[in-house]
Amino acid sequence: KGALYDAYNMLHSLAQDFEKPFDAPAVVVVGHQSSGKSALIEALMGFQFNQVGGGTKTRRPVALRMQYNPRCSTPKCFLKGDDGIERPKTLQEIQEYIEAENDRLERDPVRSFDAREINVRMEYKYCPNMILIDTPGLIAAPKVPRGRNAGQANAQQRALSASAREAERLVVSKMRCPDYIILCVEDSMDWKHGSTREVVQKADPDLSRTVIVNTKLDTKIPQFGSAADLMDYLRAEIVDRISPHKLGGPFFSSVPSGRVGRQGGYDEDGEYLFDNDDDFVAACADSEDNDRGIIAQRLKAIKPETDRNGKPRNNNAALTAARAFLPRVGLGRLRGFLERRVDECYRRNVAKIVPLLQAEHASVERRLQAVETELDALSVERLKAGADAFCDEFCSALKDAIQGSVTAPSHMFGETLEQEVGSVGSFSDISGCPMAVTQRTWERLLVDEVGNKDHRLYGGSQYHRAIREFNLASRCLRLPTITEDEIANAAGVGDTHDGVNFLRASCVIALDKARVSFD
Repeated sequence: KGALYDAYNMLHSLAQDFEKPFDAPAVVVVGHQSSGKSALIEALMGFQFNQVGGGTKTRRPVALRMQYNPRCSTPKCFLKGDDGIERPKTLQEIQEYIEAENDRLERDPVRSFDAREINVRMEYKYCPNMILIDTPGLIAAPKVPRGRNAGQANAQQRALSASAREAERLVVSKMRCPDYIILCVEDSMDWKHGSTREVVQKADPDLSRTVIVNTKLDTKIPQFGSAADLMDYLRAEIVDRISPHKLGGPFFSSVPSGRVGRQGGYDEDGEYLFDNDDDFVAACADSEDNDRGIIAQRLKAIKPETDRNGKPRNNNAALTAARAFLPRVGLGRLRGFLERRVDECYRRNVAKIVPLLQAEHASVERRLQAVETELDALSVERLKAGADAFCDEFCSALKDAIQGSVTAPSHMFGETLEQEVGSVGSFSDISGCPMAVTQRTWERLLVDEVGNKDHRLYGGSQYHRAIREFNLASRCLRLPTITEDEIANAAGVGDTHDGVNFLRASCVIALDKARVSFD
């Protein structure tokens, strides 16, 4: 399985490089707050990672790319930054990053959640080869009155309701990917009312991609007064009737309480801390065995059904019930089921992507062969001939564009006057060169005297429009001031007699003022 996972990741990377993207199979974990979702994810990973408890602990989806590595006695973690580069991090650093993101979004006045995933890759001896996406916990917000009674809701209720809608939209959008398996986490003893299932069905109406798991089984078993009640709960017939096409479940799980401590003992609240993650994994296995043992013991009390004569129809009713329900009890059973489904998704996607990559490989080989053939045929004379042909073709195309052509598409190569002004500037907006007309008059003159203002022109047509605009701008320039001193100095004295050449003086003044204005 590890080799399959590595090979699939390589294929996925190649598909991304050749712009043939597809989604890698993943398990999207969905559940309401305080449903045991984070604790369940930790148990599936084989080590404690998330913050657990009530409230919103995840405001951005966390994509956990888990890889089985028997050589890693402690979890080895990598965090992908916003620049796409993966960097090694400690568990503490990753937790601090997630907490910082939660604090940022909690203070954000516009939104409370962010759909961008936090990508974490993990290698550990207890990790399955799987991608888990931990989504923000759904919020069971009270209904806010609408209409005439809308004023009865206070600001806190409205804010909580808005956060609940935002979280639900984010989670539903994540579940819509057809390659994702949905793990629906519920903490309920009444199968008739499944609030999490109702949200999941917005993305997966028939639950054909959904696996249902009910958490905190160890706290529920003592609440059943009889073995028949326990059997009805484990059977979950109403779920089978409502969703006959569901992918799997319902599974039942228990996760031991307590956190892993670096130094054994108790935390400040007196809750036992496991010495290490190995103890946590062992406690999860013990909890599973304990649940299965208690259920098998309770089911022994089931009385066999009898026929009309009072004879039992099935003398092994307890054994039959145990065989039916126990395969769905425990984290190990859930994990094994998910690994098999993900493995199937991997194999299906490989069947899709391999032909695409093979076709791309064949296309690249053909192009490479054509390039090699061309390179083998190259010579100095052929290169010169090719350069001459390109030069002739370019000059011919340039001549056609100047004289007038419709060969080049105007939407690609043409520019309106507004686009032309935006890229190279305008004759009417030059610093130190004021115009004698207002901007409104200038815009009118552009339409009347320049023309083709909104047409996409290129080549000679665009050049001719620019010349007309230059001519208009020259005529609209504000005339420079000419002082008496400048007139007197321009008069000078002629080289043949001492009279004043007024025509020359006028030309000197005109040329100098024109040069200053146009510069």
